[in-house]
Order: sequence, then structure tokens, then C-alpha cells
Amino acid sequence: MTKKRNSLPHKNSNDVDPQEDFLVVGIGASAGGIQALQEFFKKCPQRLWVRLRRHLHMSPDHDSKLVELLRNVADIPVDSVTKKTKVRPNQVYVISPNQHLEMLDGYITMSRNVTIEDRRAPVDIFFRTLAESHGPRAVCVVLSGTGANGSMGLKRIKERGGAAYVQNPKEAEFNEMPRNSIETELVDEILPVAEIPERIFVYKKNRSVLKISEEPDARHEDQQHALREIFTQLRVRVGHDFTNYKRPTLLRRIERRINVRNLPSLSTYATFLKQNPEETSALLKDLLISVTNFFRDPKAFRIVETDVLPVLINRKNNDNRIRIWVAGCATGEEAYSLAMICAEQTTGMDEGPKIQIFATDIDEAAIAVAREGLYTINDAADVSPTRLARFFNKENNGYRVRREIREMLLFATHNFLKDPPFSRLNLISCRNALIYLNQSAQERVMETFHFALNPGGFLFLGTSESIEGASDLYSTFNREYHIFQSRPVNSRHYPVPESIPSFKLSQFNLRKPGQDYIWRTTSKVT
Repeated sequence: MTKKRNSLPHKNSNDVDPQEDFLVVGIGASAGGIQALQEFFKKCPQRLWVRLRRHLHMSPDHDSKLVELLRNVADIPVDSVTKKTKVRPNQVYVISPNQHLEMLDGYITMSRNVTIEDRRAPVDIFFRTLAESHGPRAVCVVLSGTGANGSMGLKRIKERGGAAYVQNPKEAEFNEMPRNSIETELVDEILPVAEIPERIFVYKKNRSVLKISEEPDARHEDQQHALREIFTQLRVRVGHDFTNYKRPTLLRRIERRINVRNLPSLSTYATFLKQNPEETSALLKDLLISVTNFFRDPKAFRIVETDVLPVLINRKNNDNRIRIWVAGCATGEEAYSLAMICAEQTTGMDEGPKIQIFATDIDEAAIAVAREGLYTINDAADVSPTRLARFFNKENNGYRVRREIREMLLFATHNFLKDPPFSRLNLISCRNALIYLNQSAQERVMETFHFALNPGGFLFLGTSESIEGASDLYSTFNREYHIFQSRPVNSRHYPVPESIPSFKLSQFNLRKPGQDYIWRTTSKVT
């Protein structure tokens, strides 16, 4: 009879200081995942679980024998979660099939998969919950499985400063889940499953050792020199200047890269960066994580649909056109979301307005994805079945946005901090980008957007963003969902952009070439 190794005594949650810096690890797997999981837990050193909490999620096609199988190989307790449960360190929690979890105030709560996204993408929804609840302490692991499950939620883990590890597809029984996660280009390491536990332990250990002070005066000269060298490498190799970004955010992301690479110091990392050009791209990905999804914050999009667009549609203008700018569009999901609700609002209207959406980002790779308009079923998990059928075509293992929607959008690389903006706009959507900028840069962007908007035009921000410092330029339209309107002003000087646009006007096939890039310091026309 096999001995149940998880019968060893373990600490109660009351024995652990709640302020301690533990990690929270989530594993996603489906077909072929049981064998990978058993190998994972066989190789887990018991010391790994100190200060760690563990959550495990399998897709719905697995049976309830998983708990028993893991108990036979794990050195820590393995429990199936069927009701509200207090989360304890040094514990494995297995989520029942056809269930999903939410984490709140140290408890796991379970509910059945009733929404379409729960059923389509259980691992992705789980990873999202993990990211929202635990931020930079979240770690996700993607093992053997079919489809793209996990790849969309992994992006949210990385956006919040967490870590992502993936089983080497060559050893996975079913390699689709690992391969799709790797294709995001956000995975920290691709490893044999037996090596992942130890790597997580090393990552956790490094997090508590290396800290870069946010105050320049508190840093040694060698650290100051190393930081200058790192930002110089980024500017020279990829052409991005991070002067206007929040320094604490940048330092945390650099710390994360050092920990992932298992390097001892900032100076060592600067040397490593210089000698390994591919690390520059990896660091840039961490600093500019282009993460979005369709209809992110659905209640906010509902307000745009029901309260904002009708106002714009009912307004009469000379060219009967609604012009929208999605600034920081990442891989395009938000821009396409706006296009879909615009199409729904205007289809069948007599003399309905023409919709013109400009979508821009500084990440050329993200823009390339957006232009293709091809997304996995997991990327499209937040799209309703009705919209999926109406606005997408099934293509291989994914969905491509239909041509009539794609023709409403014009994608281009553009830096709204320094490139001239569009003008005569009715709506600007810039969500979850300003939070990475320092206060002076945010104020400059608010002025830029105000110039670009028509009086009474709408500004749609993320849930953590506001018009603080620019209340003279905007009035509040909907406080809860961060929607504002441009105030008319008599005269205002706007900052002159630092450079010409990084794209050509011919990309946009404008009816009046050049009209979008007239930059004035004169009065705002009402």
C-alpha cells in the first residue's frame, strides 16, 4: 500500500506572520496534466512551501481522482475545495471540475462555471483572480494541456508584476497549452516540469535579498551607474526613453528581471544586459507589458455603449463622422471592442455616422498582432456568443475579426508622450497606461488629449486613473467608471511635441492629408 506522504504535520496559518512575503502559486493543466503534476510534486523540496500558498486549477475534463493521486506523492496536505475555505501556507488546493474560484480577504470561495468565459477559459479566469488578489506575489505555472488555456490569464499575472513558468513543450504529453503561453513572449522560463519547483524557490529567495532603493541618495554609486547603463541600453537598442515613467514601477520590474535571471546585484545585471541582447527585449516586455482583453471592465463598456455613444451619434457635425482614438491599444482587443459596440449602435440607421477609430501603441509587436485581428478562443473568452458569431470568423484554432470591423480601425505605432496627436476627436480611450507615468507626464498627456478632443468630447480612462491636476480641462461624466468630458476653454498653450510622428500619414488614407497633425497653441474653438 502506498504511503500517503502528505500526512506530515504542517504549520497552521496562525503560526505564520501575515506580513511575511509569501508567494501564491497557481498551476494550470488539462490533458496529460496529471502525470506532469505528479512529477512536479515529487520534486518539490519541503522547504519550498515555507511562506507559500498554493492553488491548483484543472480544466473541467478531469475527474476527482486528482486529489488522491497528488496525496500519494506530495509532502504537504492536498485538499479539494468545495466551499469557502481559509487559505493556509504549505497547502495544495485543488479546484473541483466545473467550478471556479474567487479570492477575498484570505478566503477561497467557489461557484459553478455559469458564464461563457468561465466555461471557455477556466485556467485564464483563475490566473486573473490570482493576479488581482496577490499582484507581484502571484506565480503561474502552465503544464501539459490542449488549447490556449492559461495564455490570456498569464498576461494579467505579468501585468501585475508576477512570474510565469511553463513546462517545456518537448516533454509535455500535450503541448498546446505550453506553446500558446510561450507565444505571448511573456514567459519567464521554459523548463522541464521537475525543475520548476526549485526555480520558484530560488525566485522567492531572491525577492527578499535584492531591493533597489527608490531614493537616489540611498543608492551606492555602482547602483546609480548600473541604472544609467541599463536605461542607456534600452534607449540605444530599442529606442525607448523611460524618463517619464514612474521610477518605483521601473525599479520593481528591473528587480524582477534580476530575480528571474538569478543574478546577485544590479551591477551584474547591467553587465548581463550588455552581453545578452535578447535580455533587452525581455526587459522591455516587462516594462511595456501590453495587456488587455475584450470588454475589460464590462460595466464601464456598458456605460460607453448606453450613455456615451448615443450622445455622439445624435450630435450633428459637418462630415457626419465619429472619430475615436484608442491610445495605448496594446494587441487591439479594446479597440475592436469599441468598434463592435459602434457597429451595433449604427447598423440600420438612416444616414448613420461613419466610424473612424485610430488605435496606437509604442509596442510594434503588439500593433502587428492588432492588425492581424486573429485571437485564440481564450483571448475571445470575454466576447459574448452573439458578438462572436456576428463579428468574428472561425479560423483554424482561433477567431479573426471580420473585415467590416477591421476596416473601421487604423493601427499605427505612436508615442502619445512625444508624437503629435490626432485632432477633432469625439472620444479618446486611454485605459491602464497612465498609471505607469509620473505626475508631470500624466499632466502633459491630459493637456494633449484636451487639445485632441472636440469641446464636449469624451475621455475614457482606466479604473485606477483620474483627471487629477486637470479638472479645469475636464468635467466628470461618470465618476464610477472614469468617463470625463472636455471643457471648452478660451485660450491655452499646449506642450510642443518632441518629435515628428513615428508613422506616415499615408498609412491612414485620410480624406484631407495632414489635417490630423496641425498643432496649435491658440484658443480652443468652441
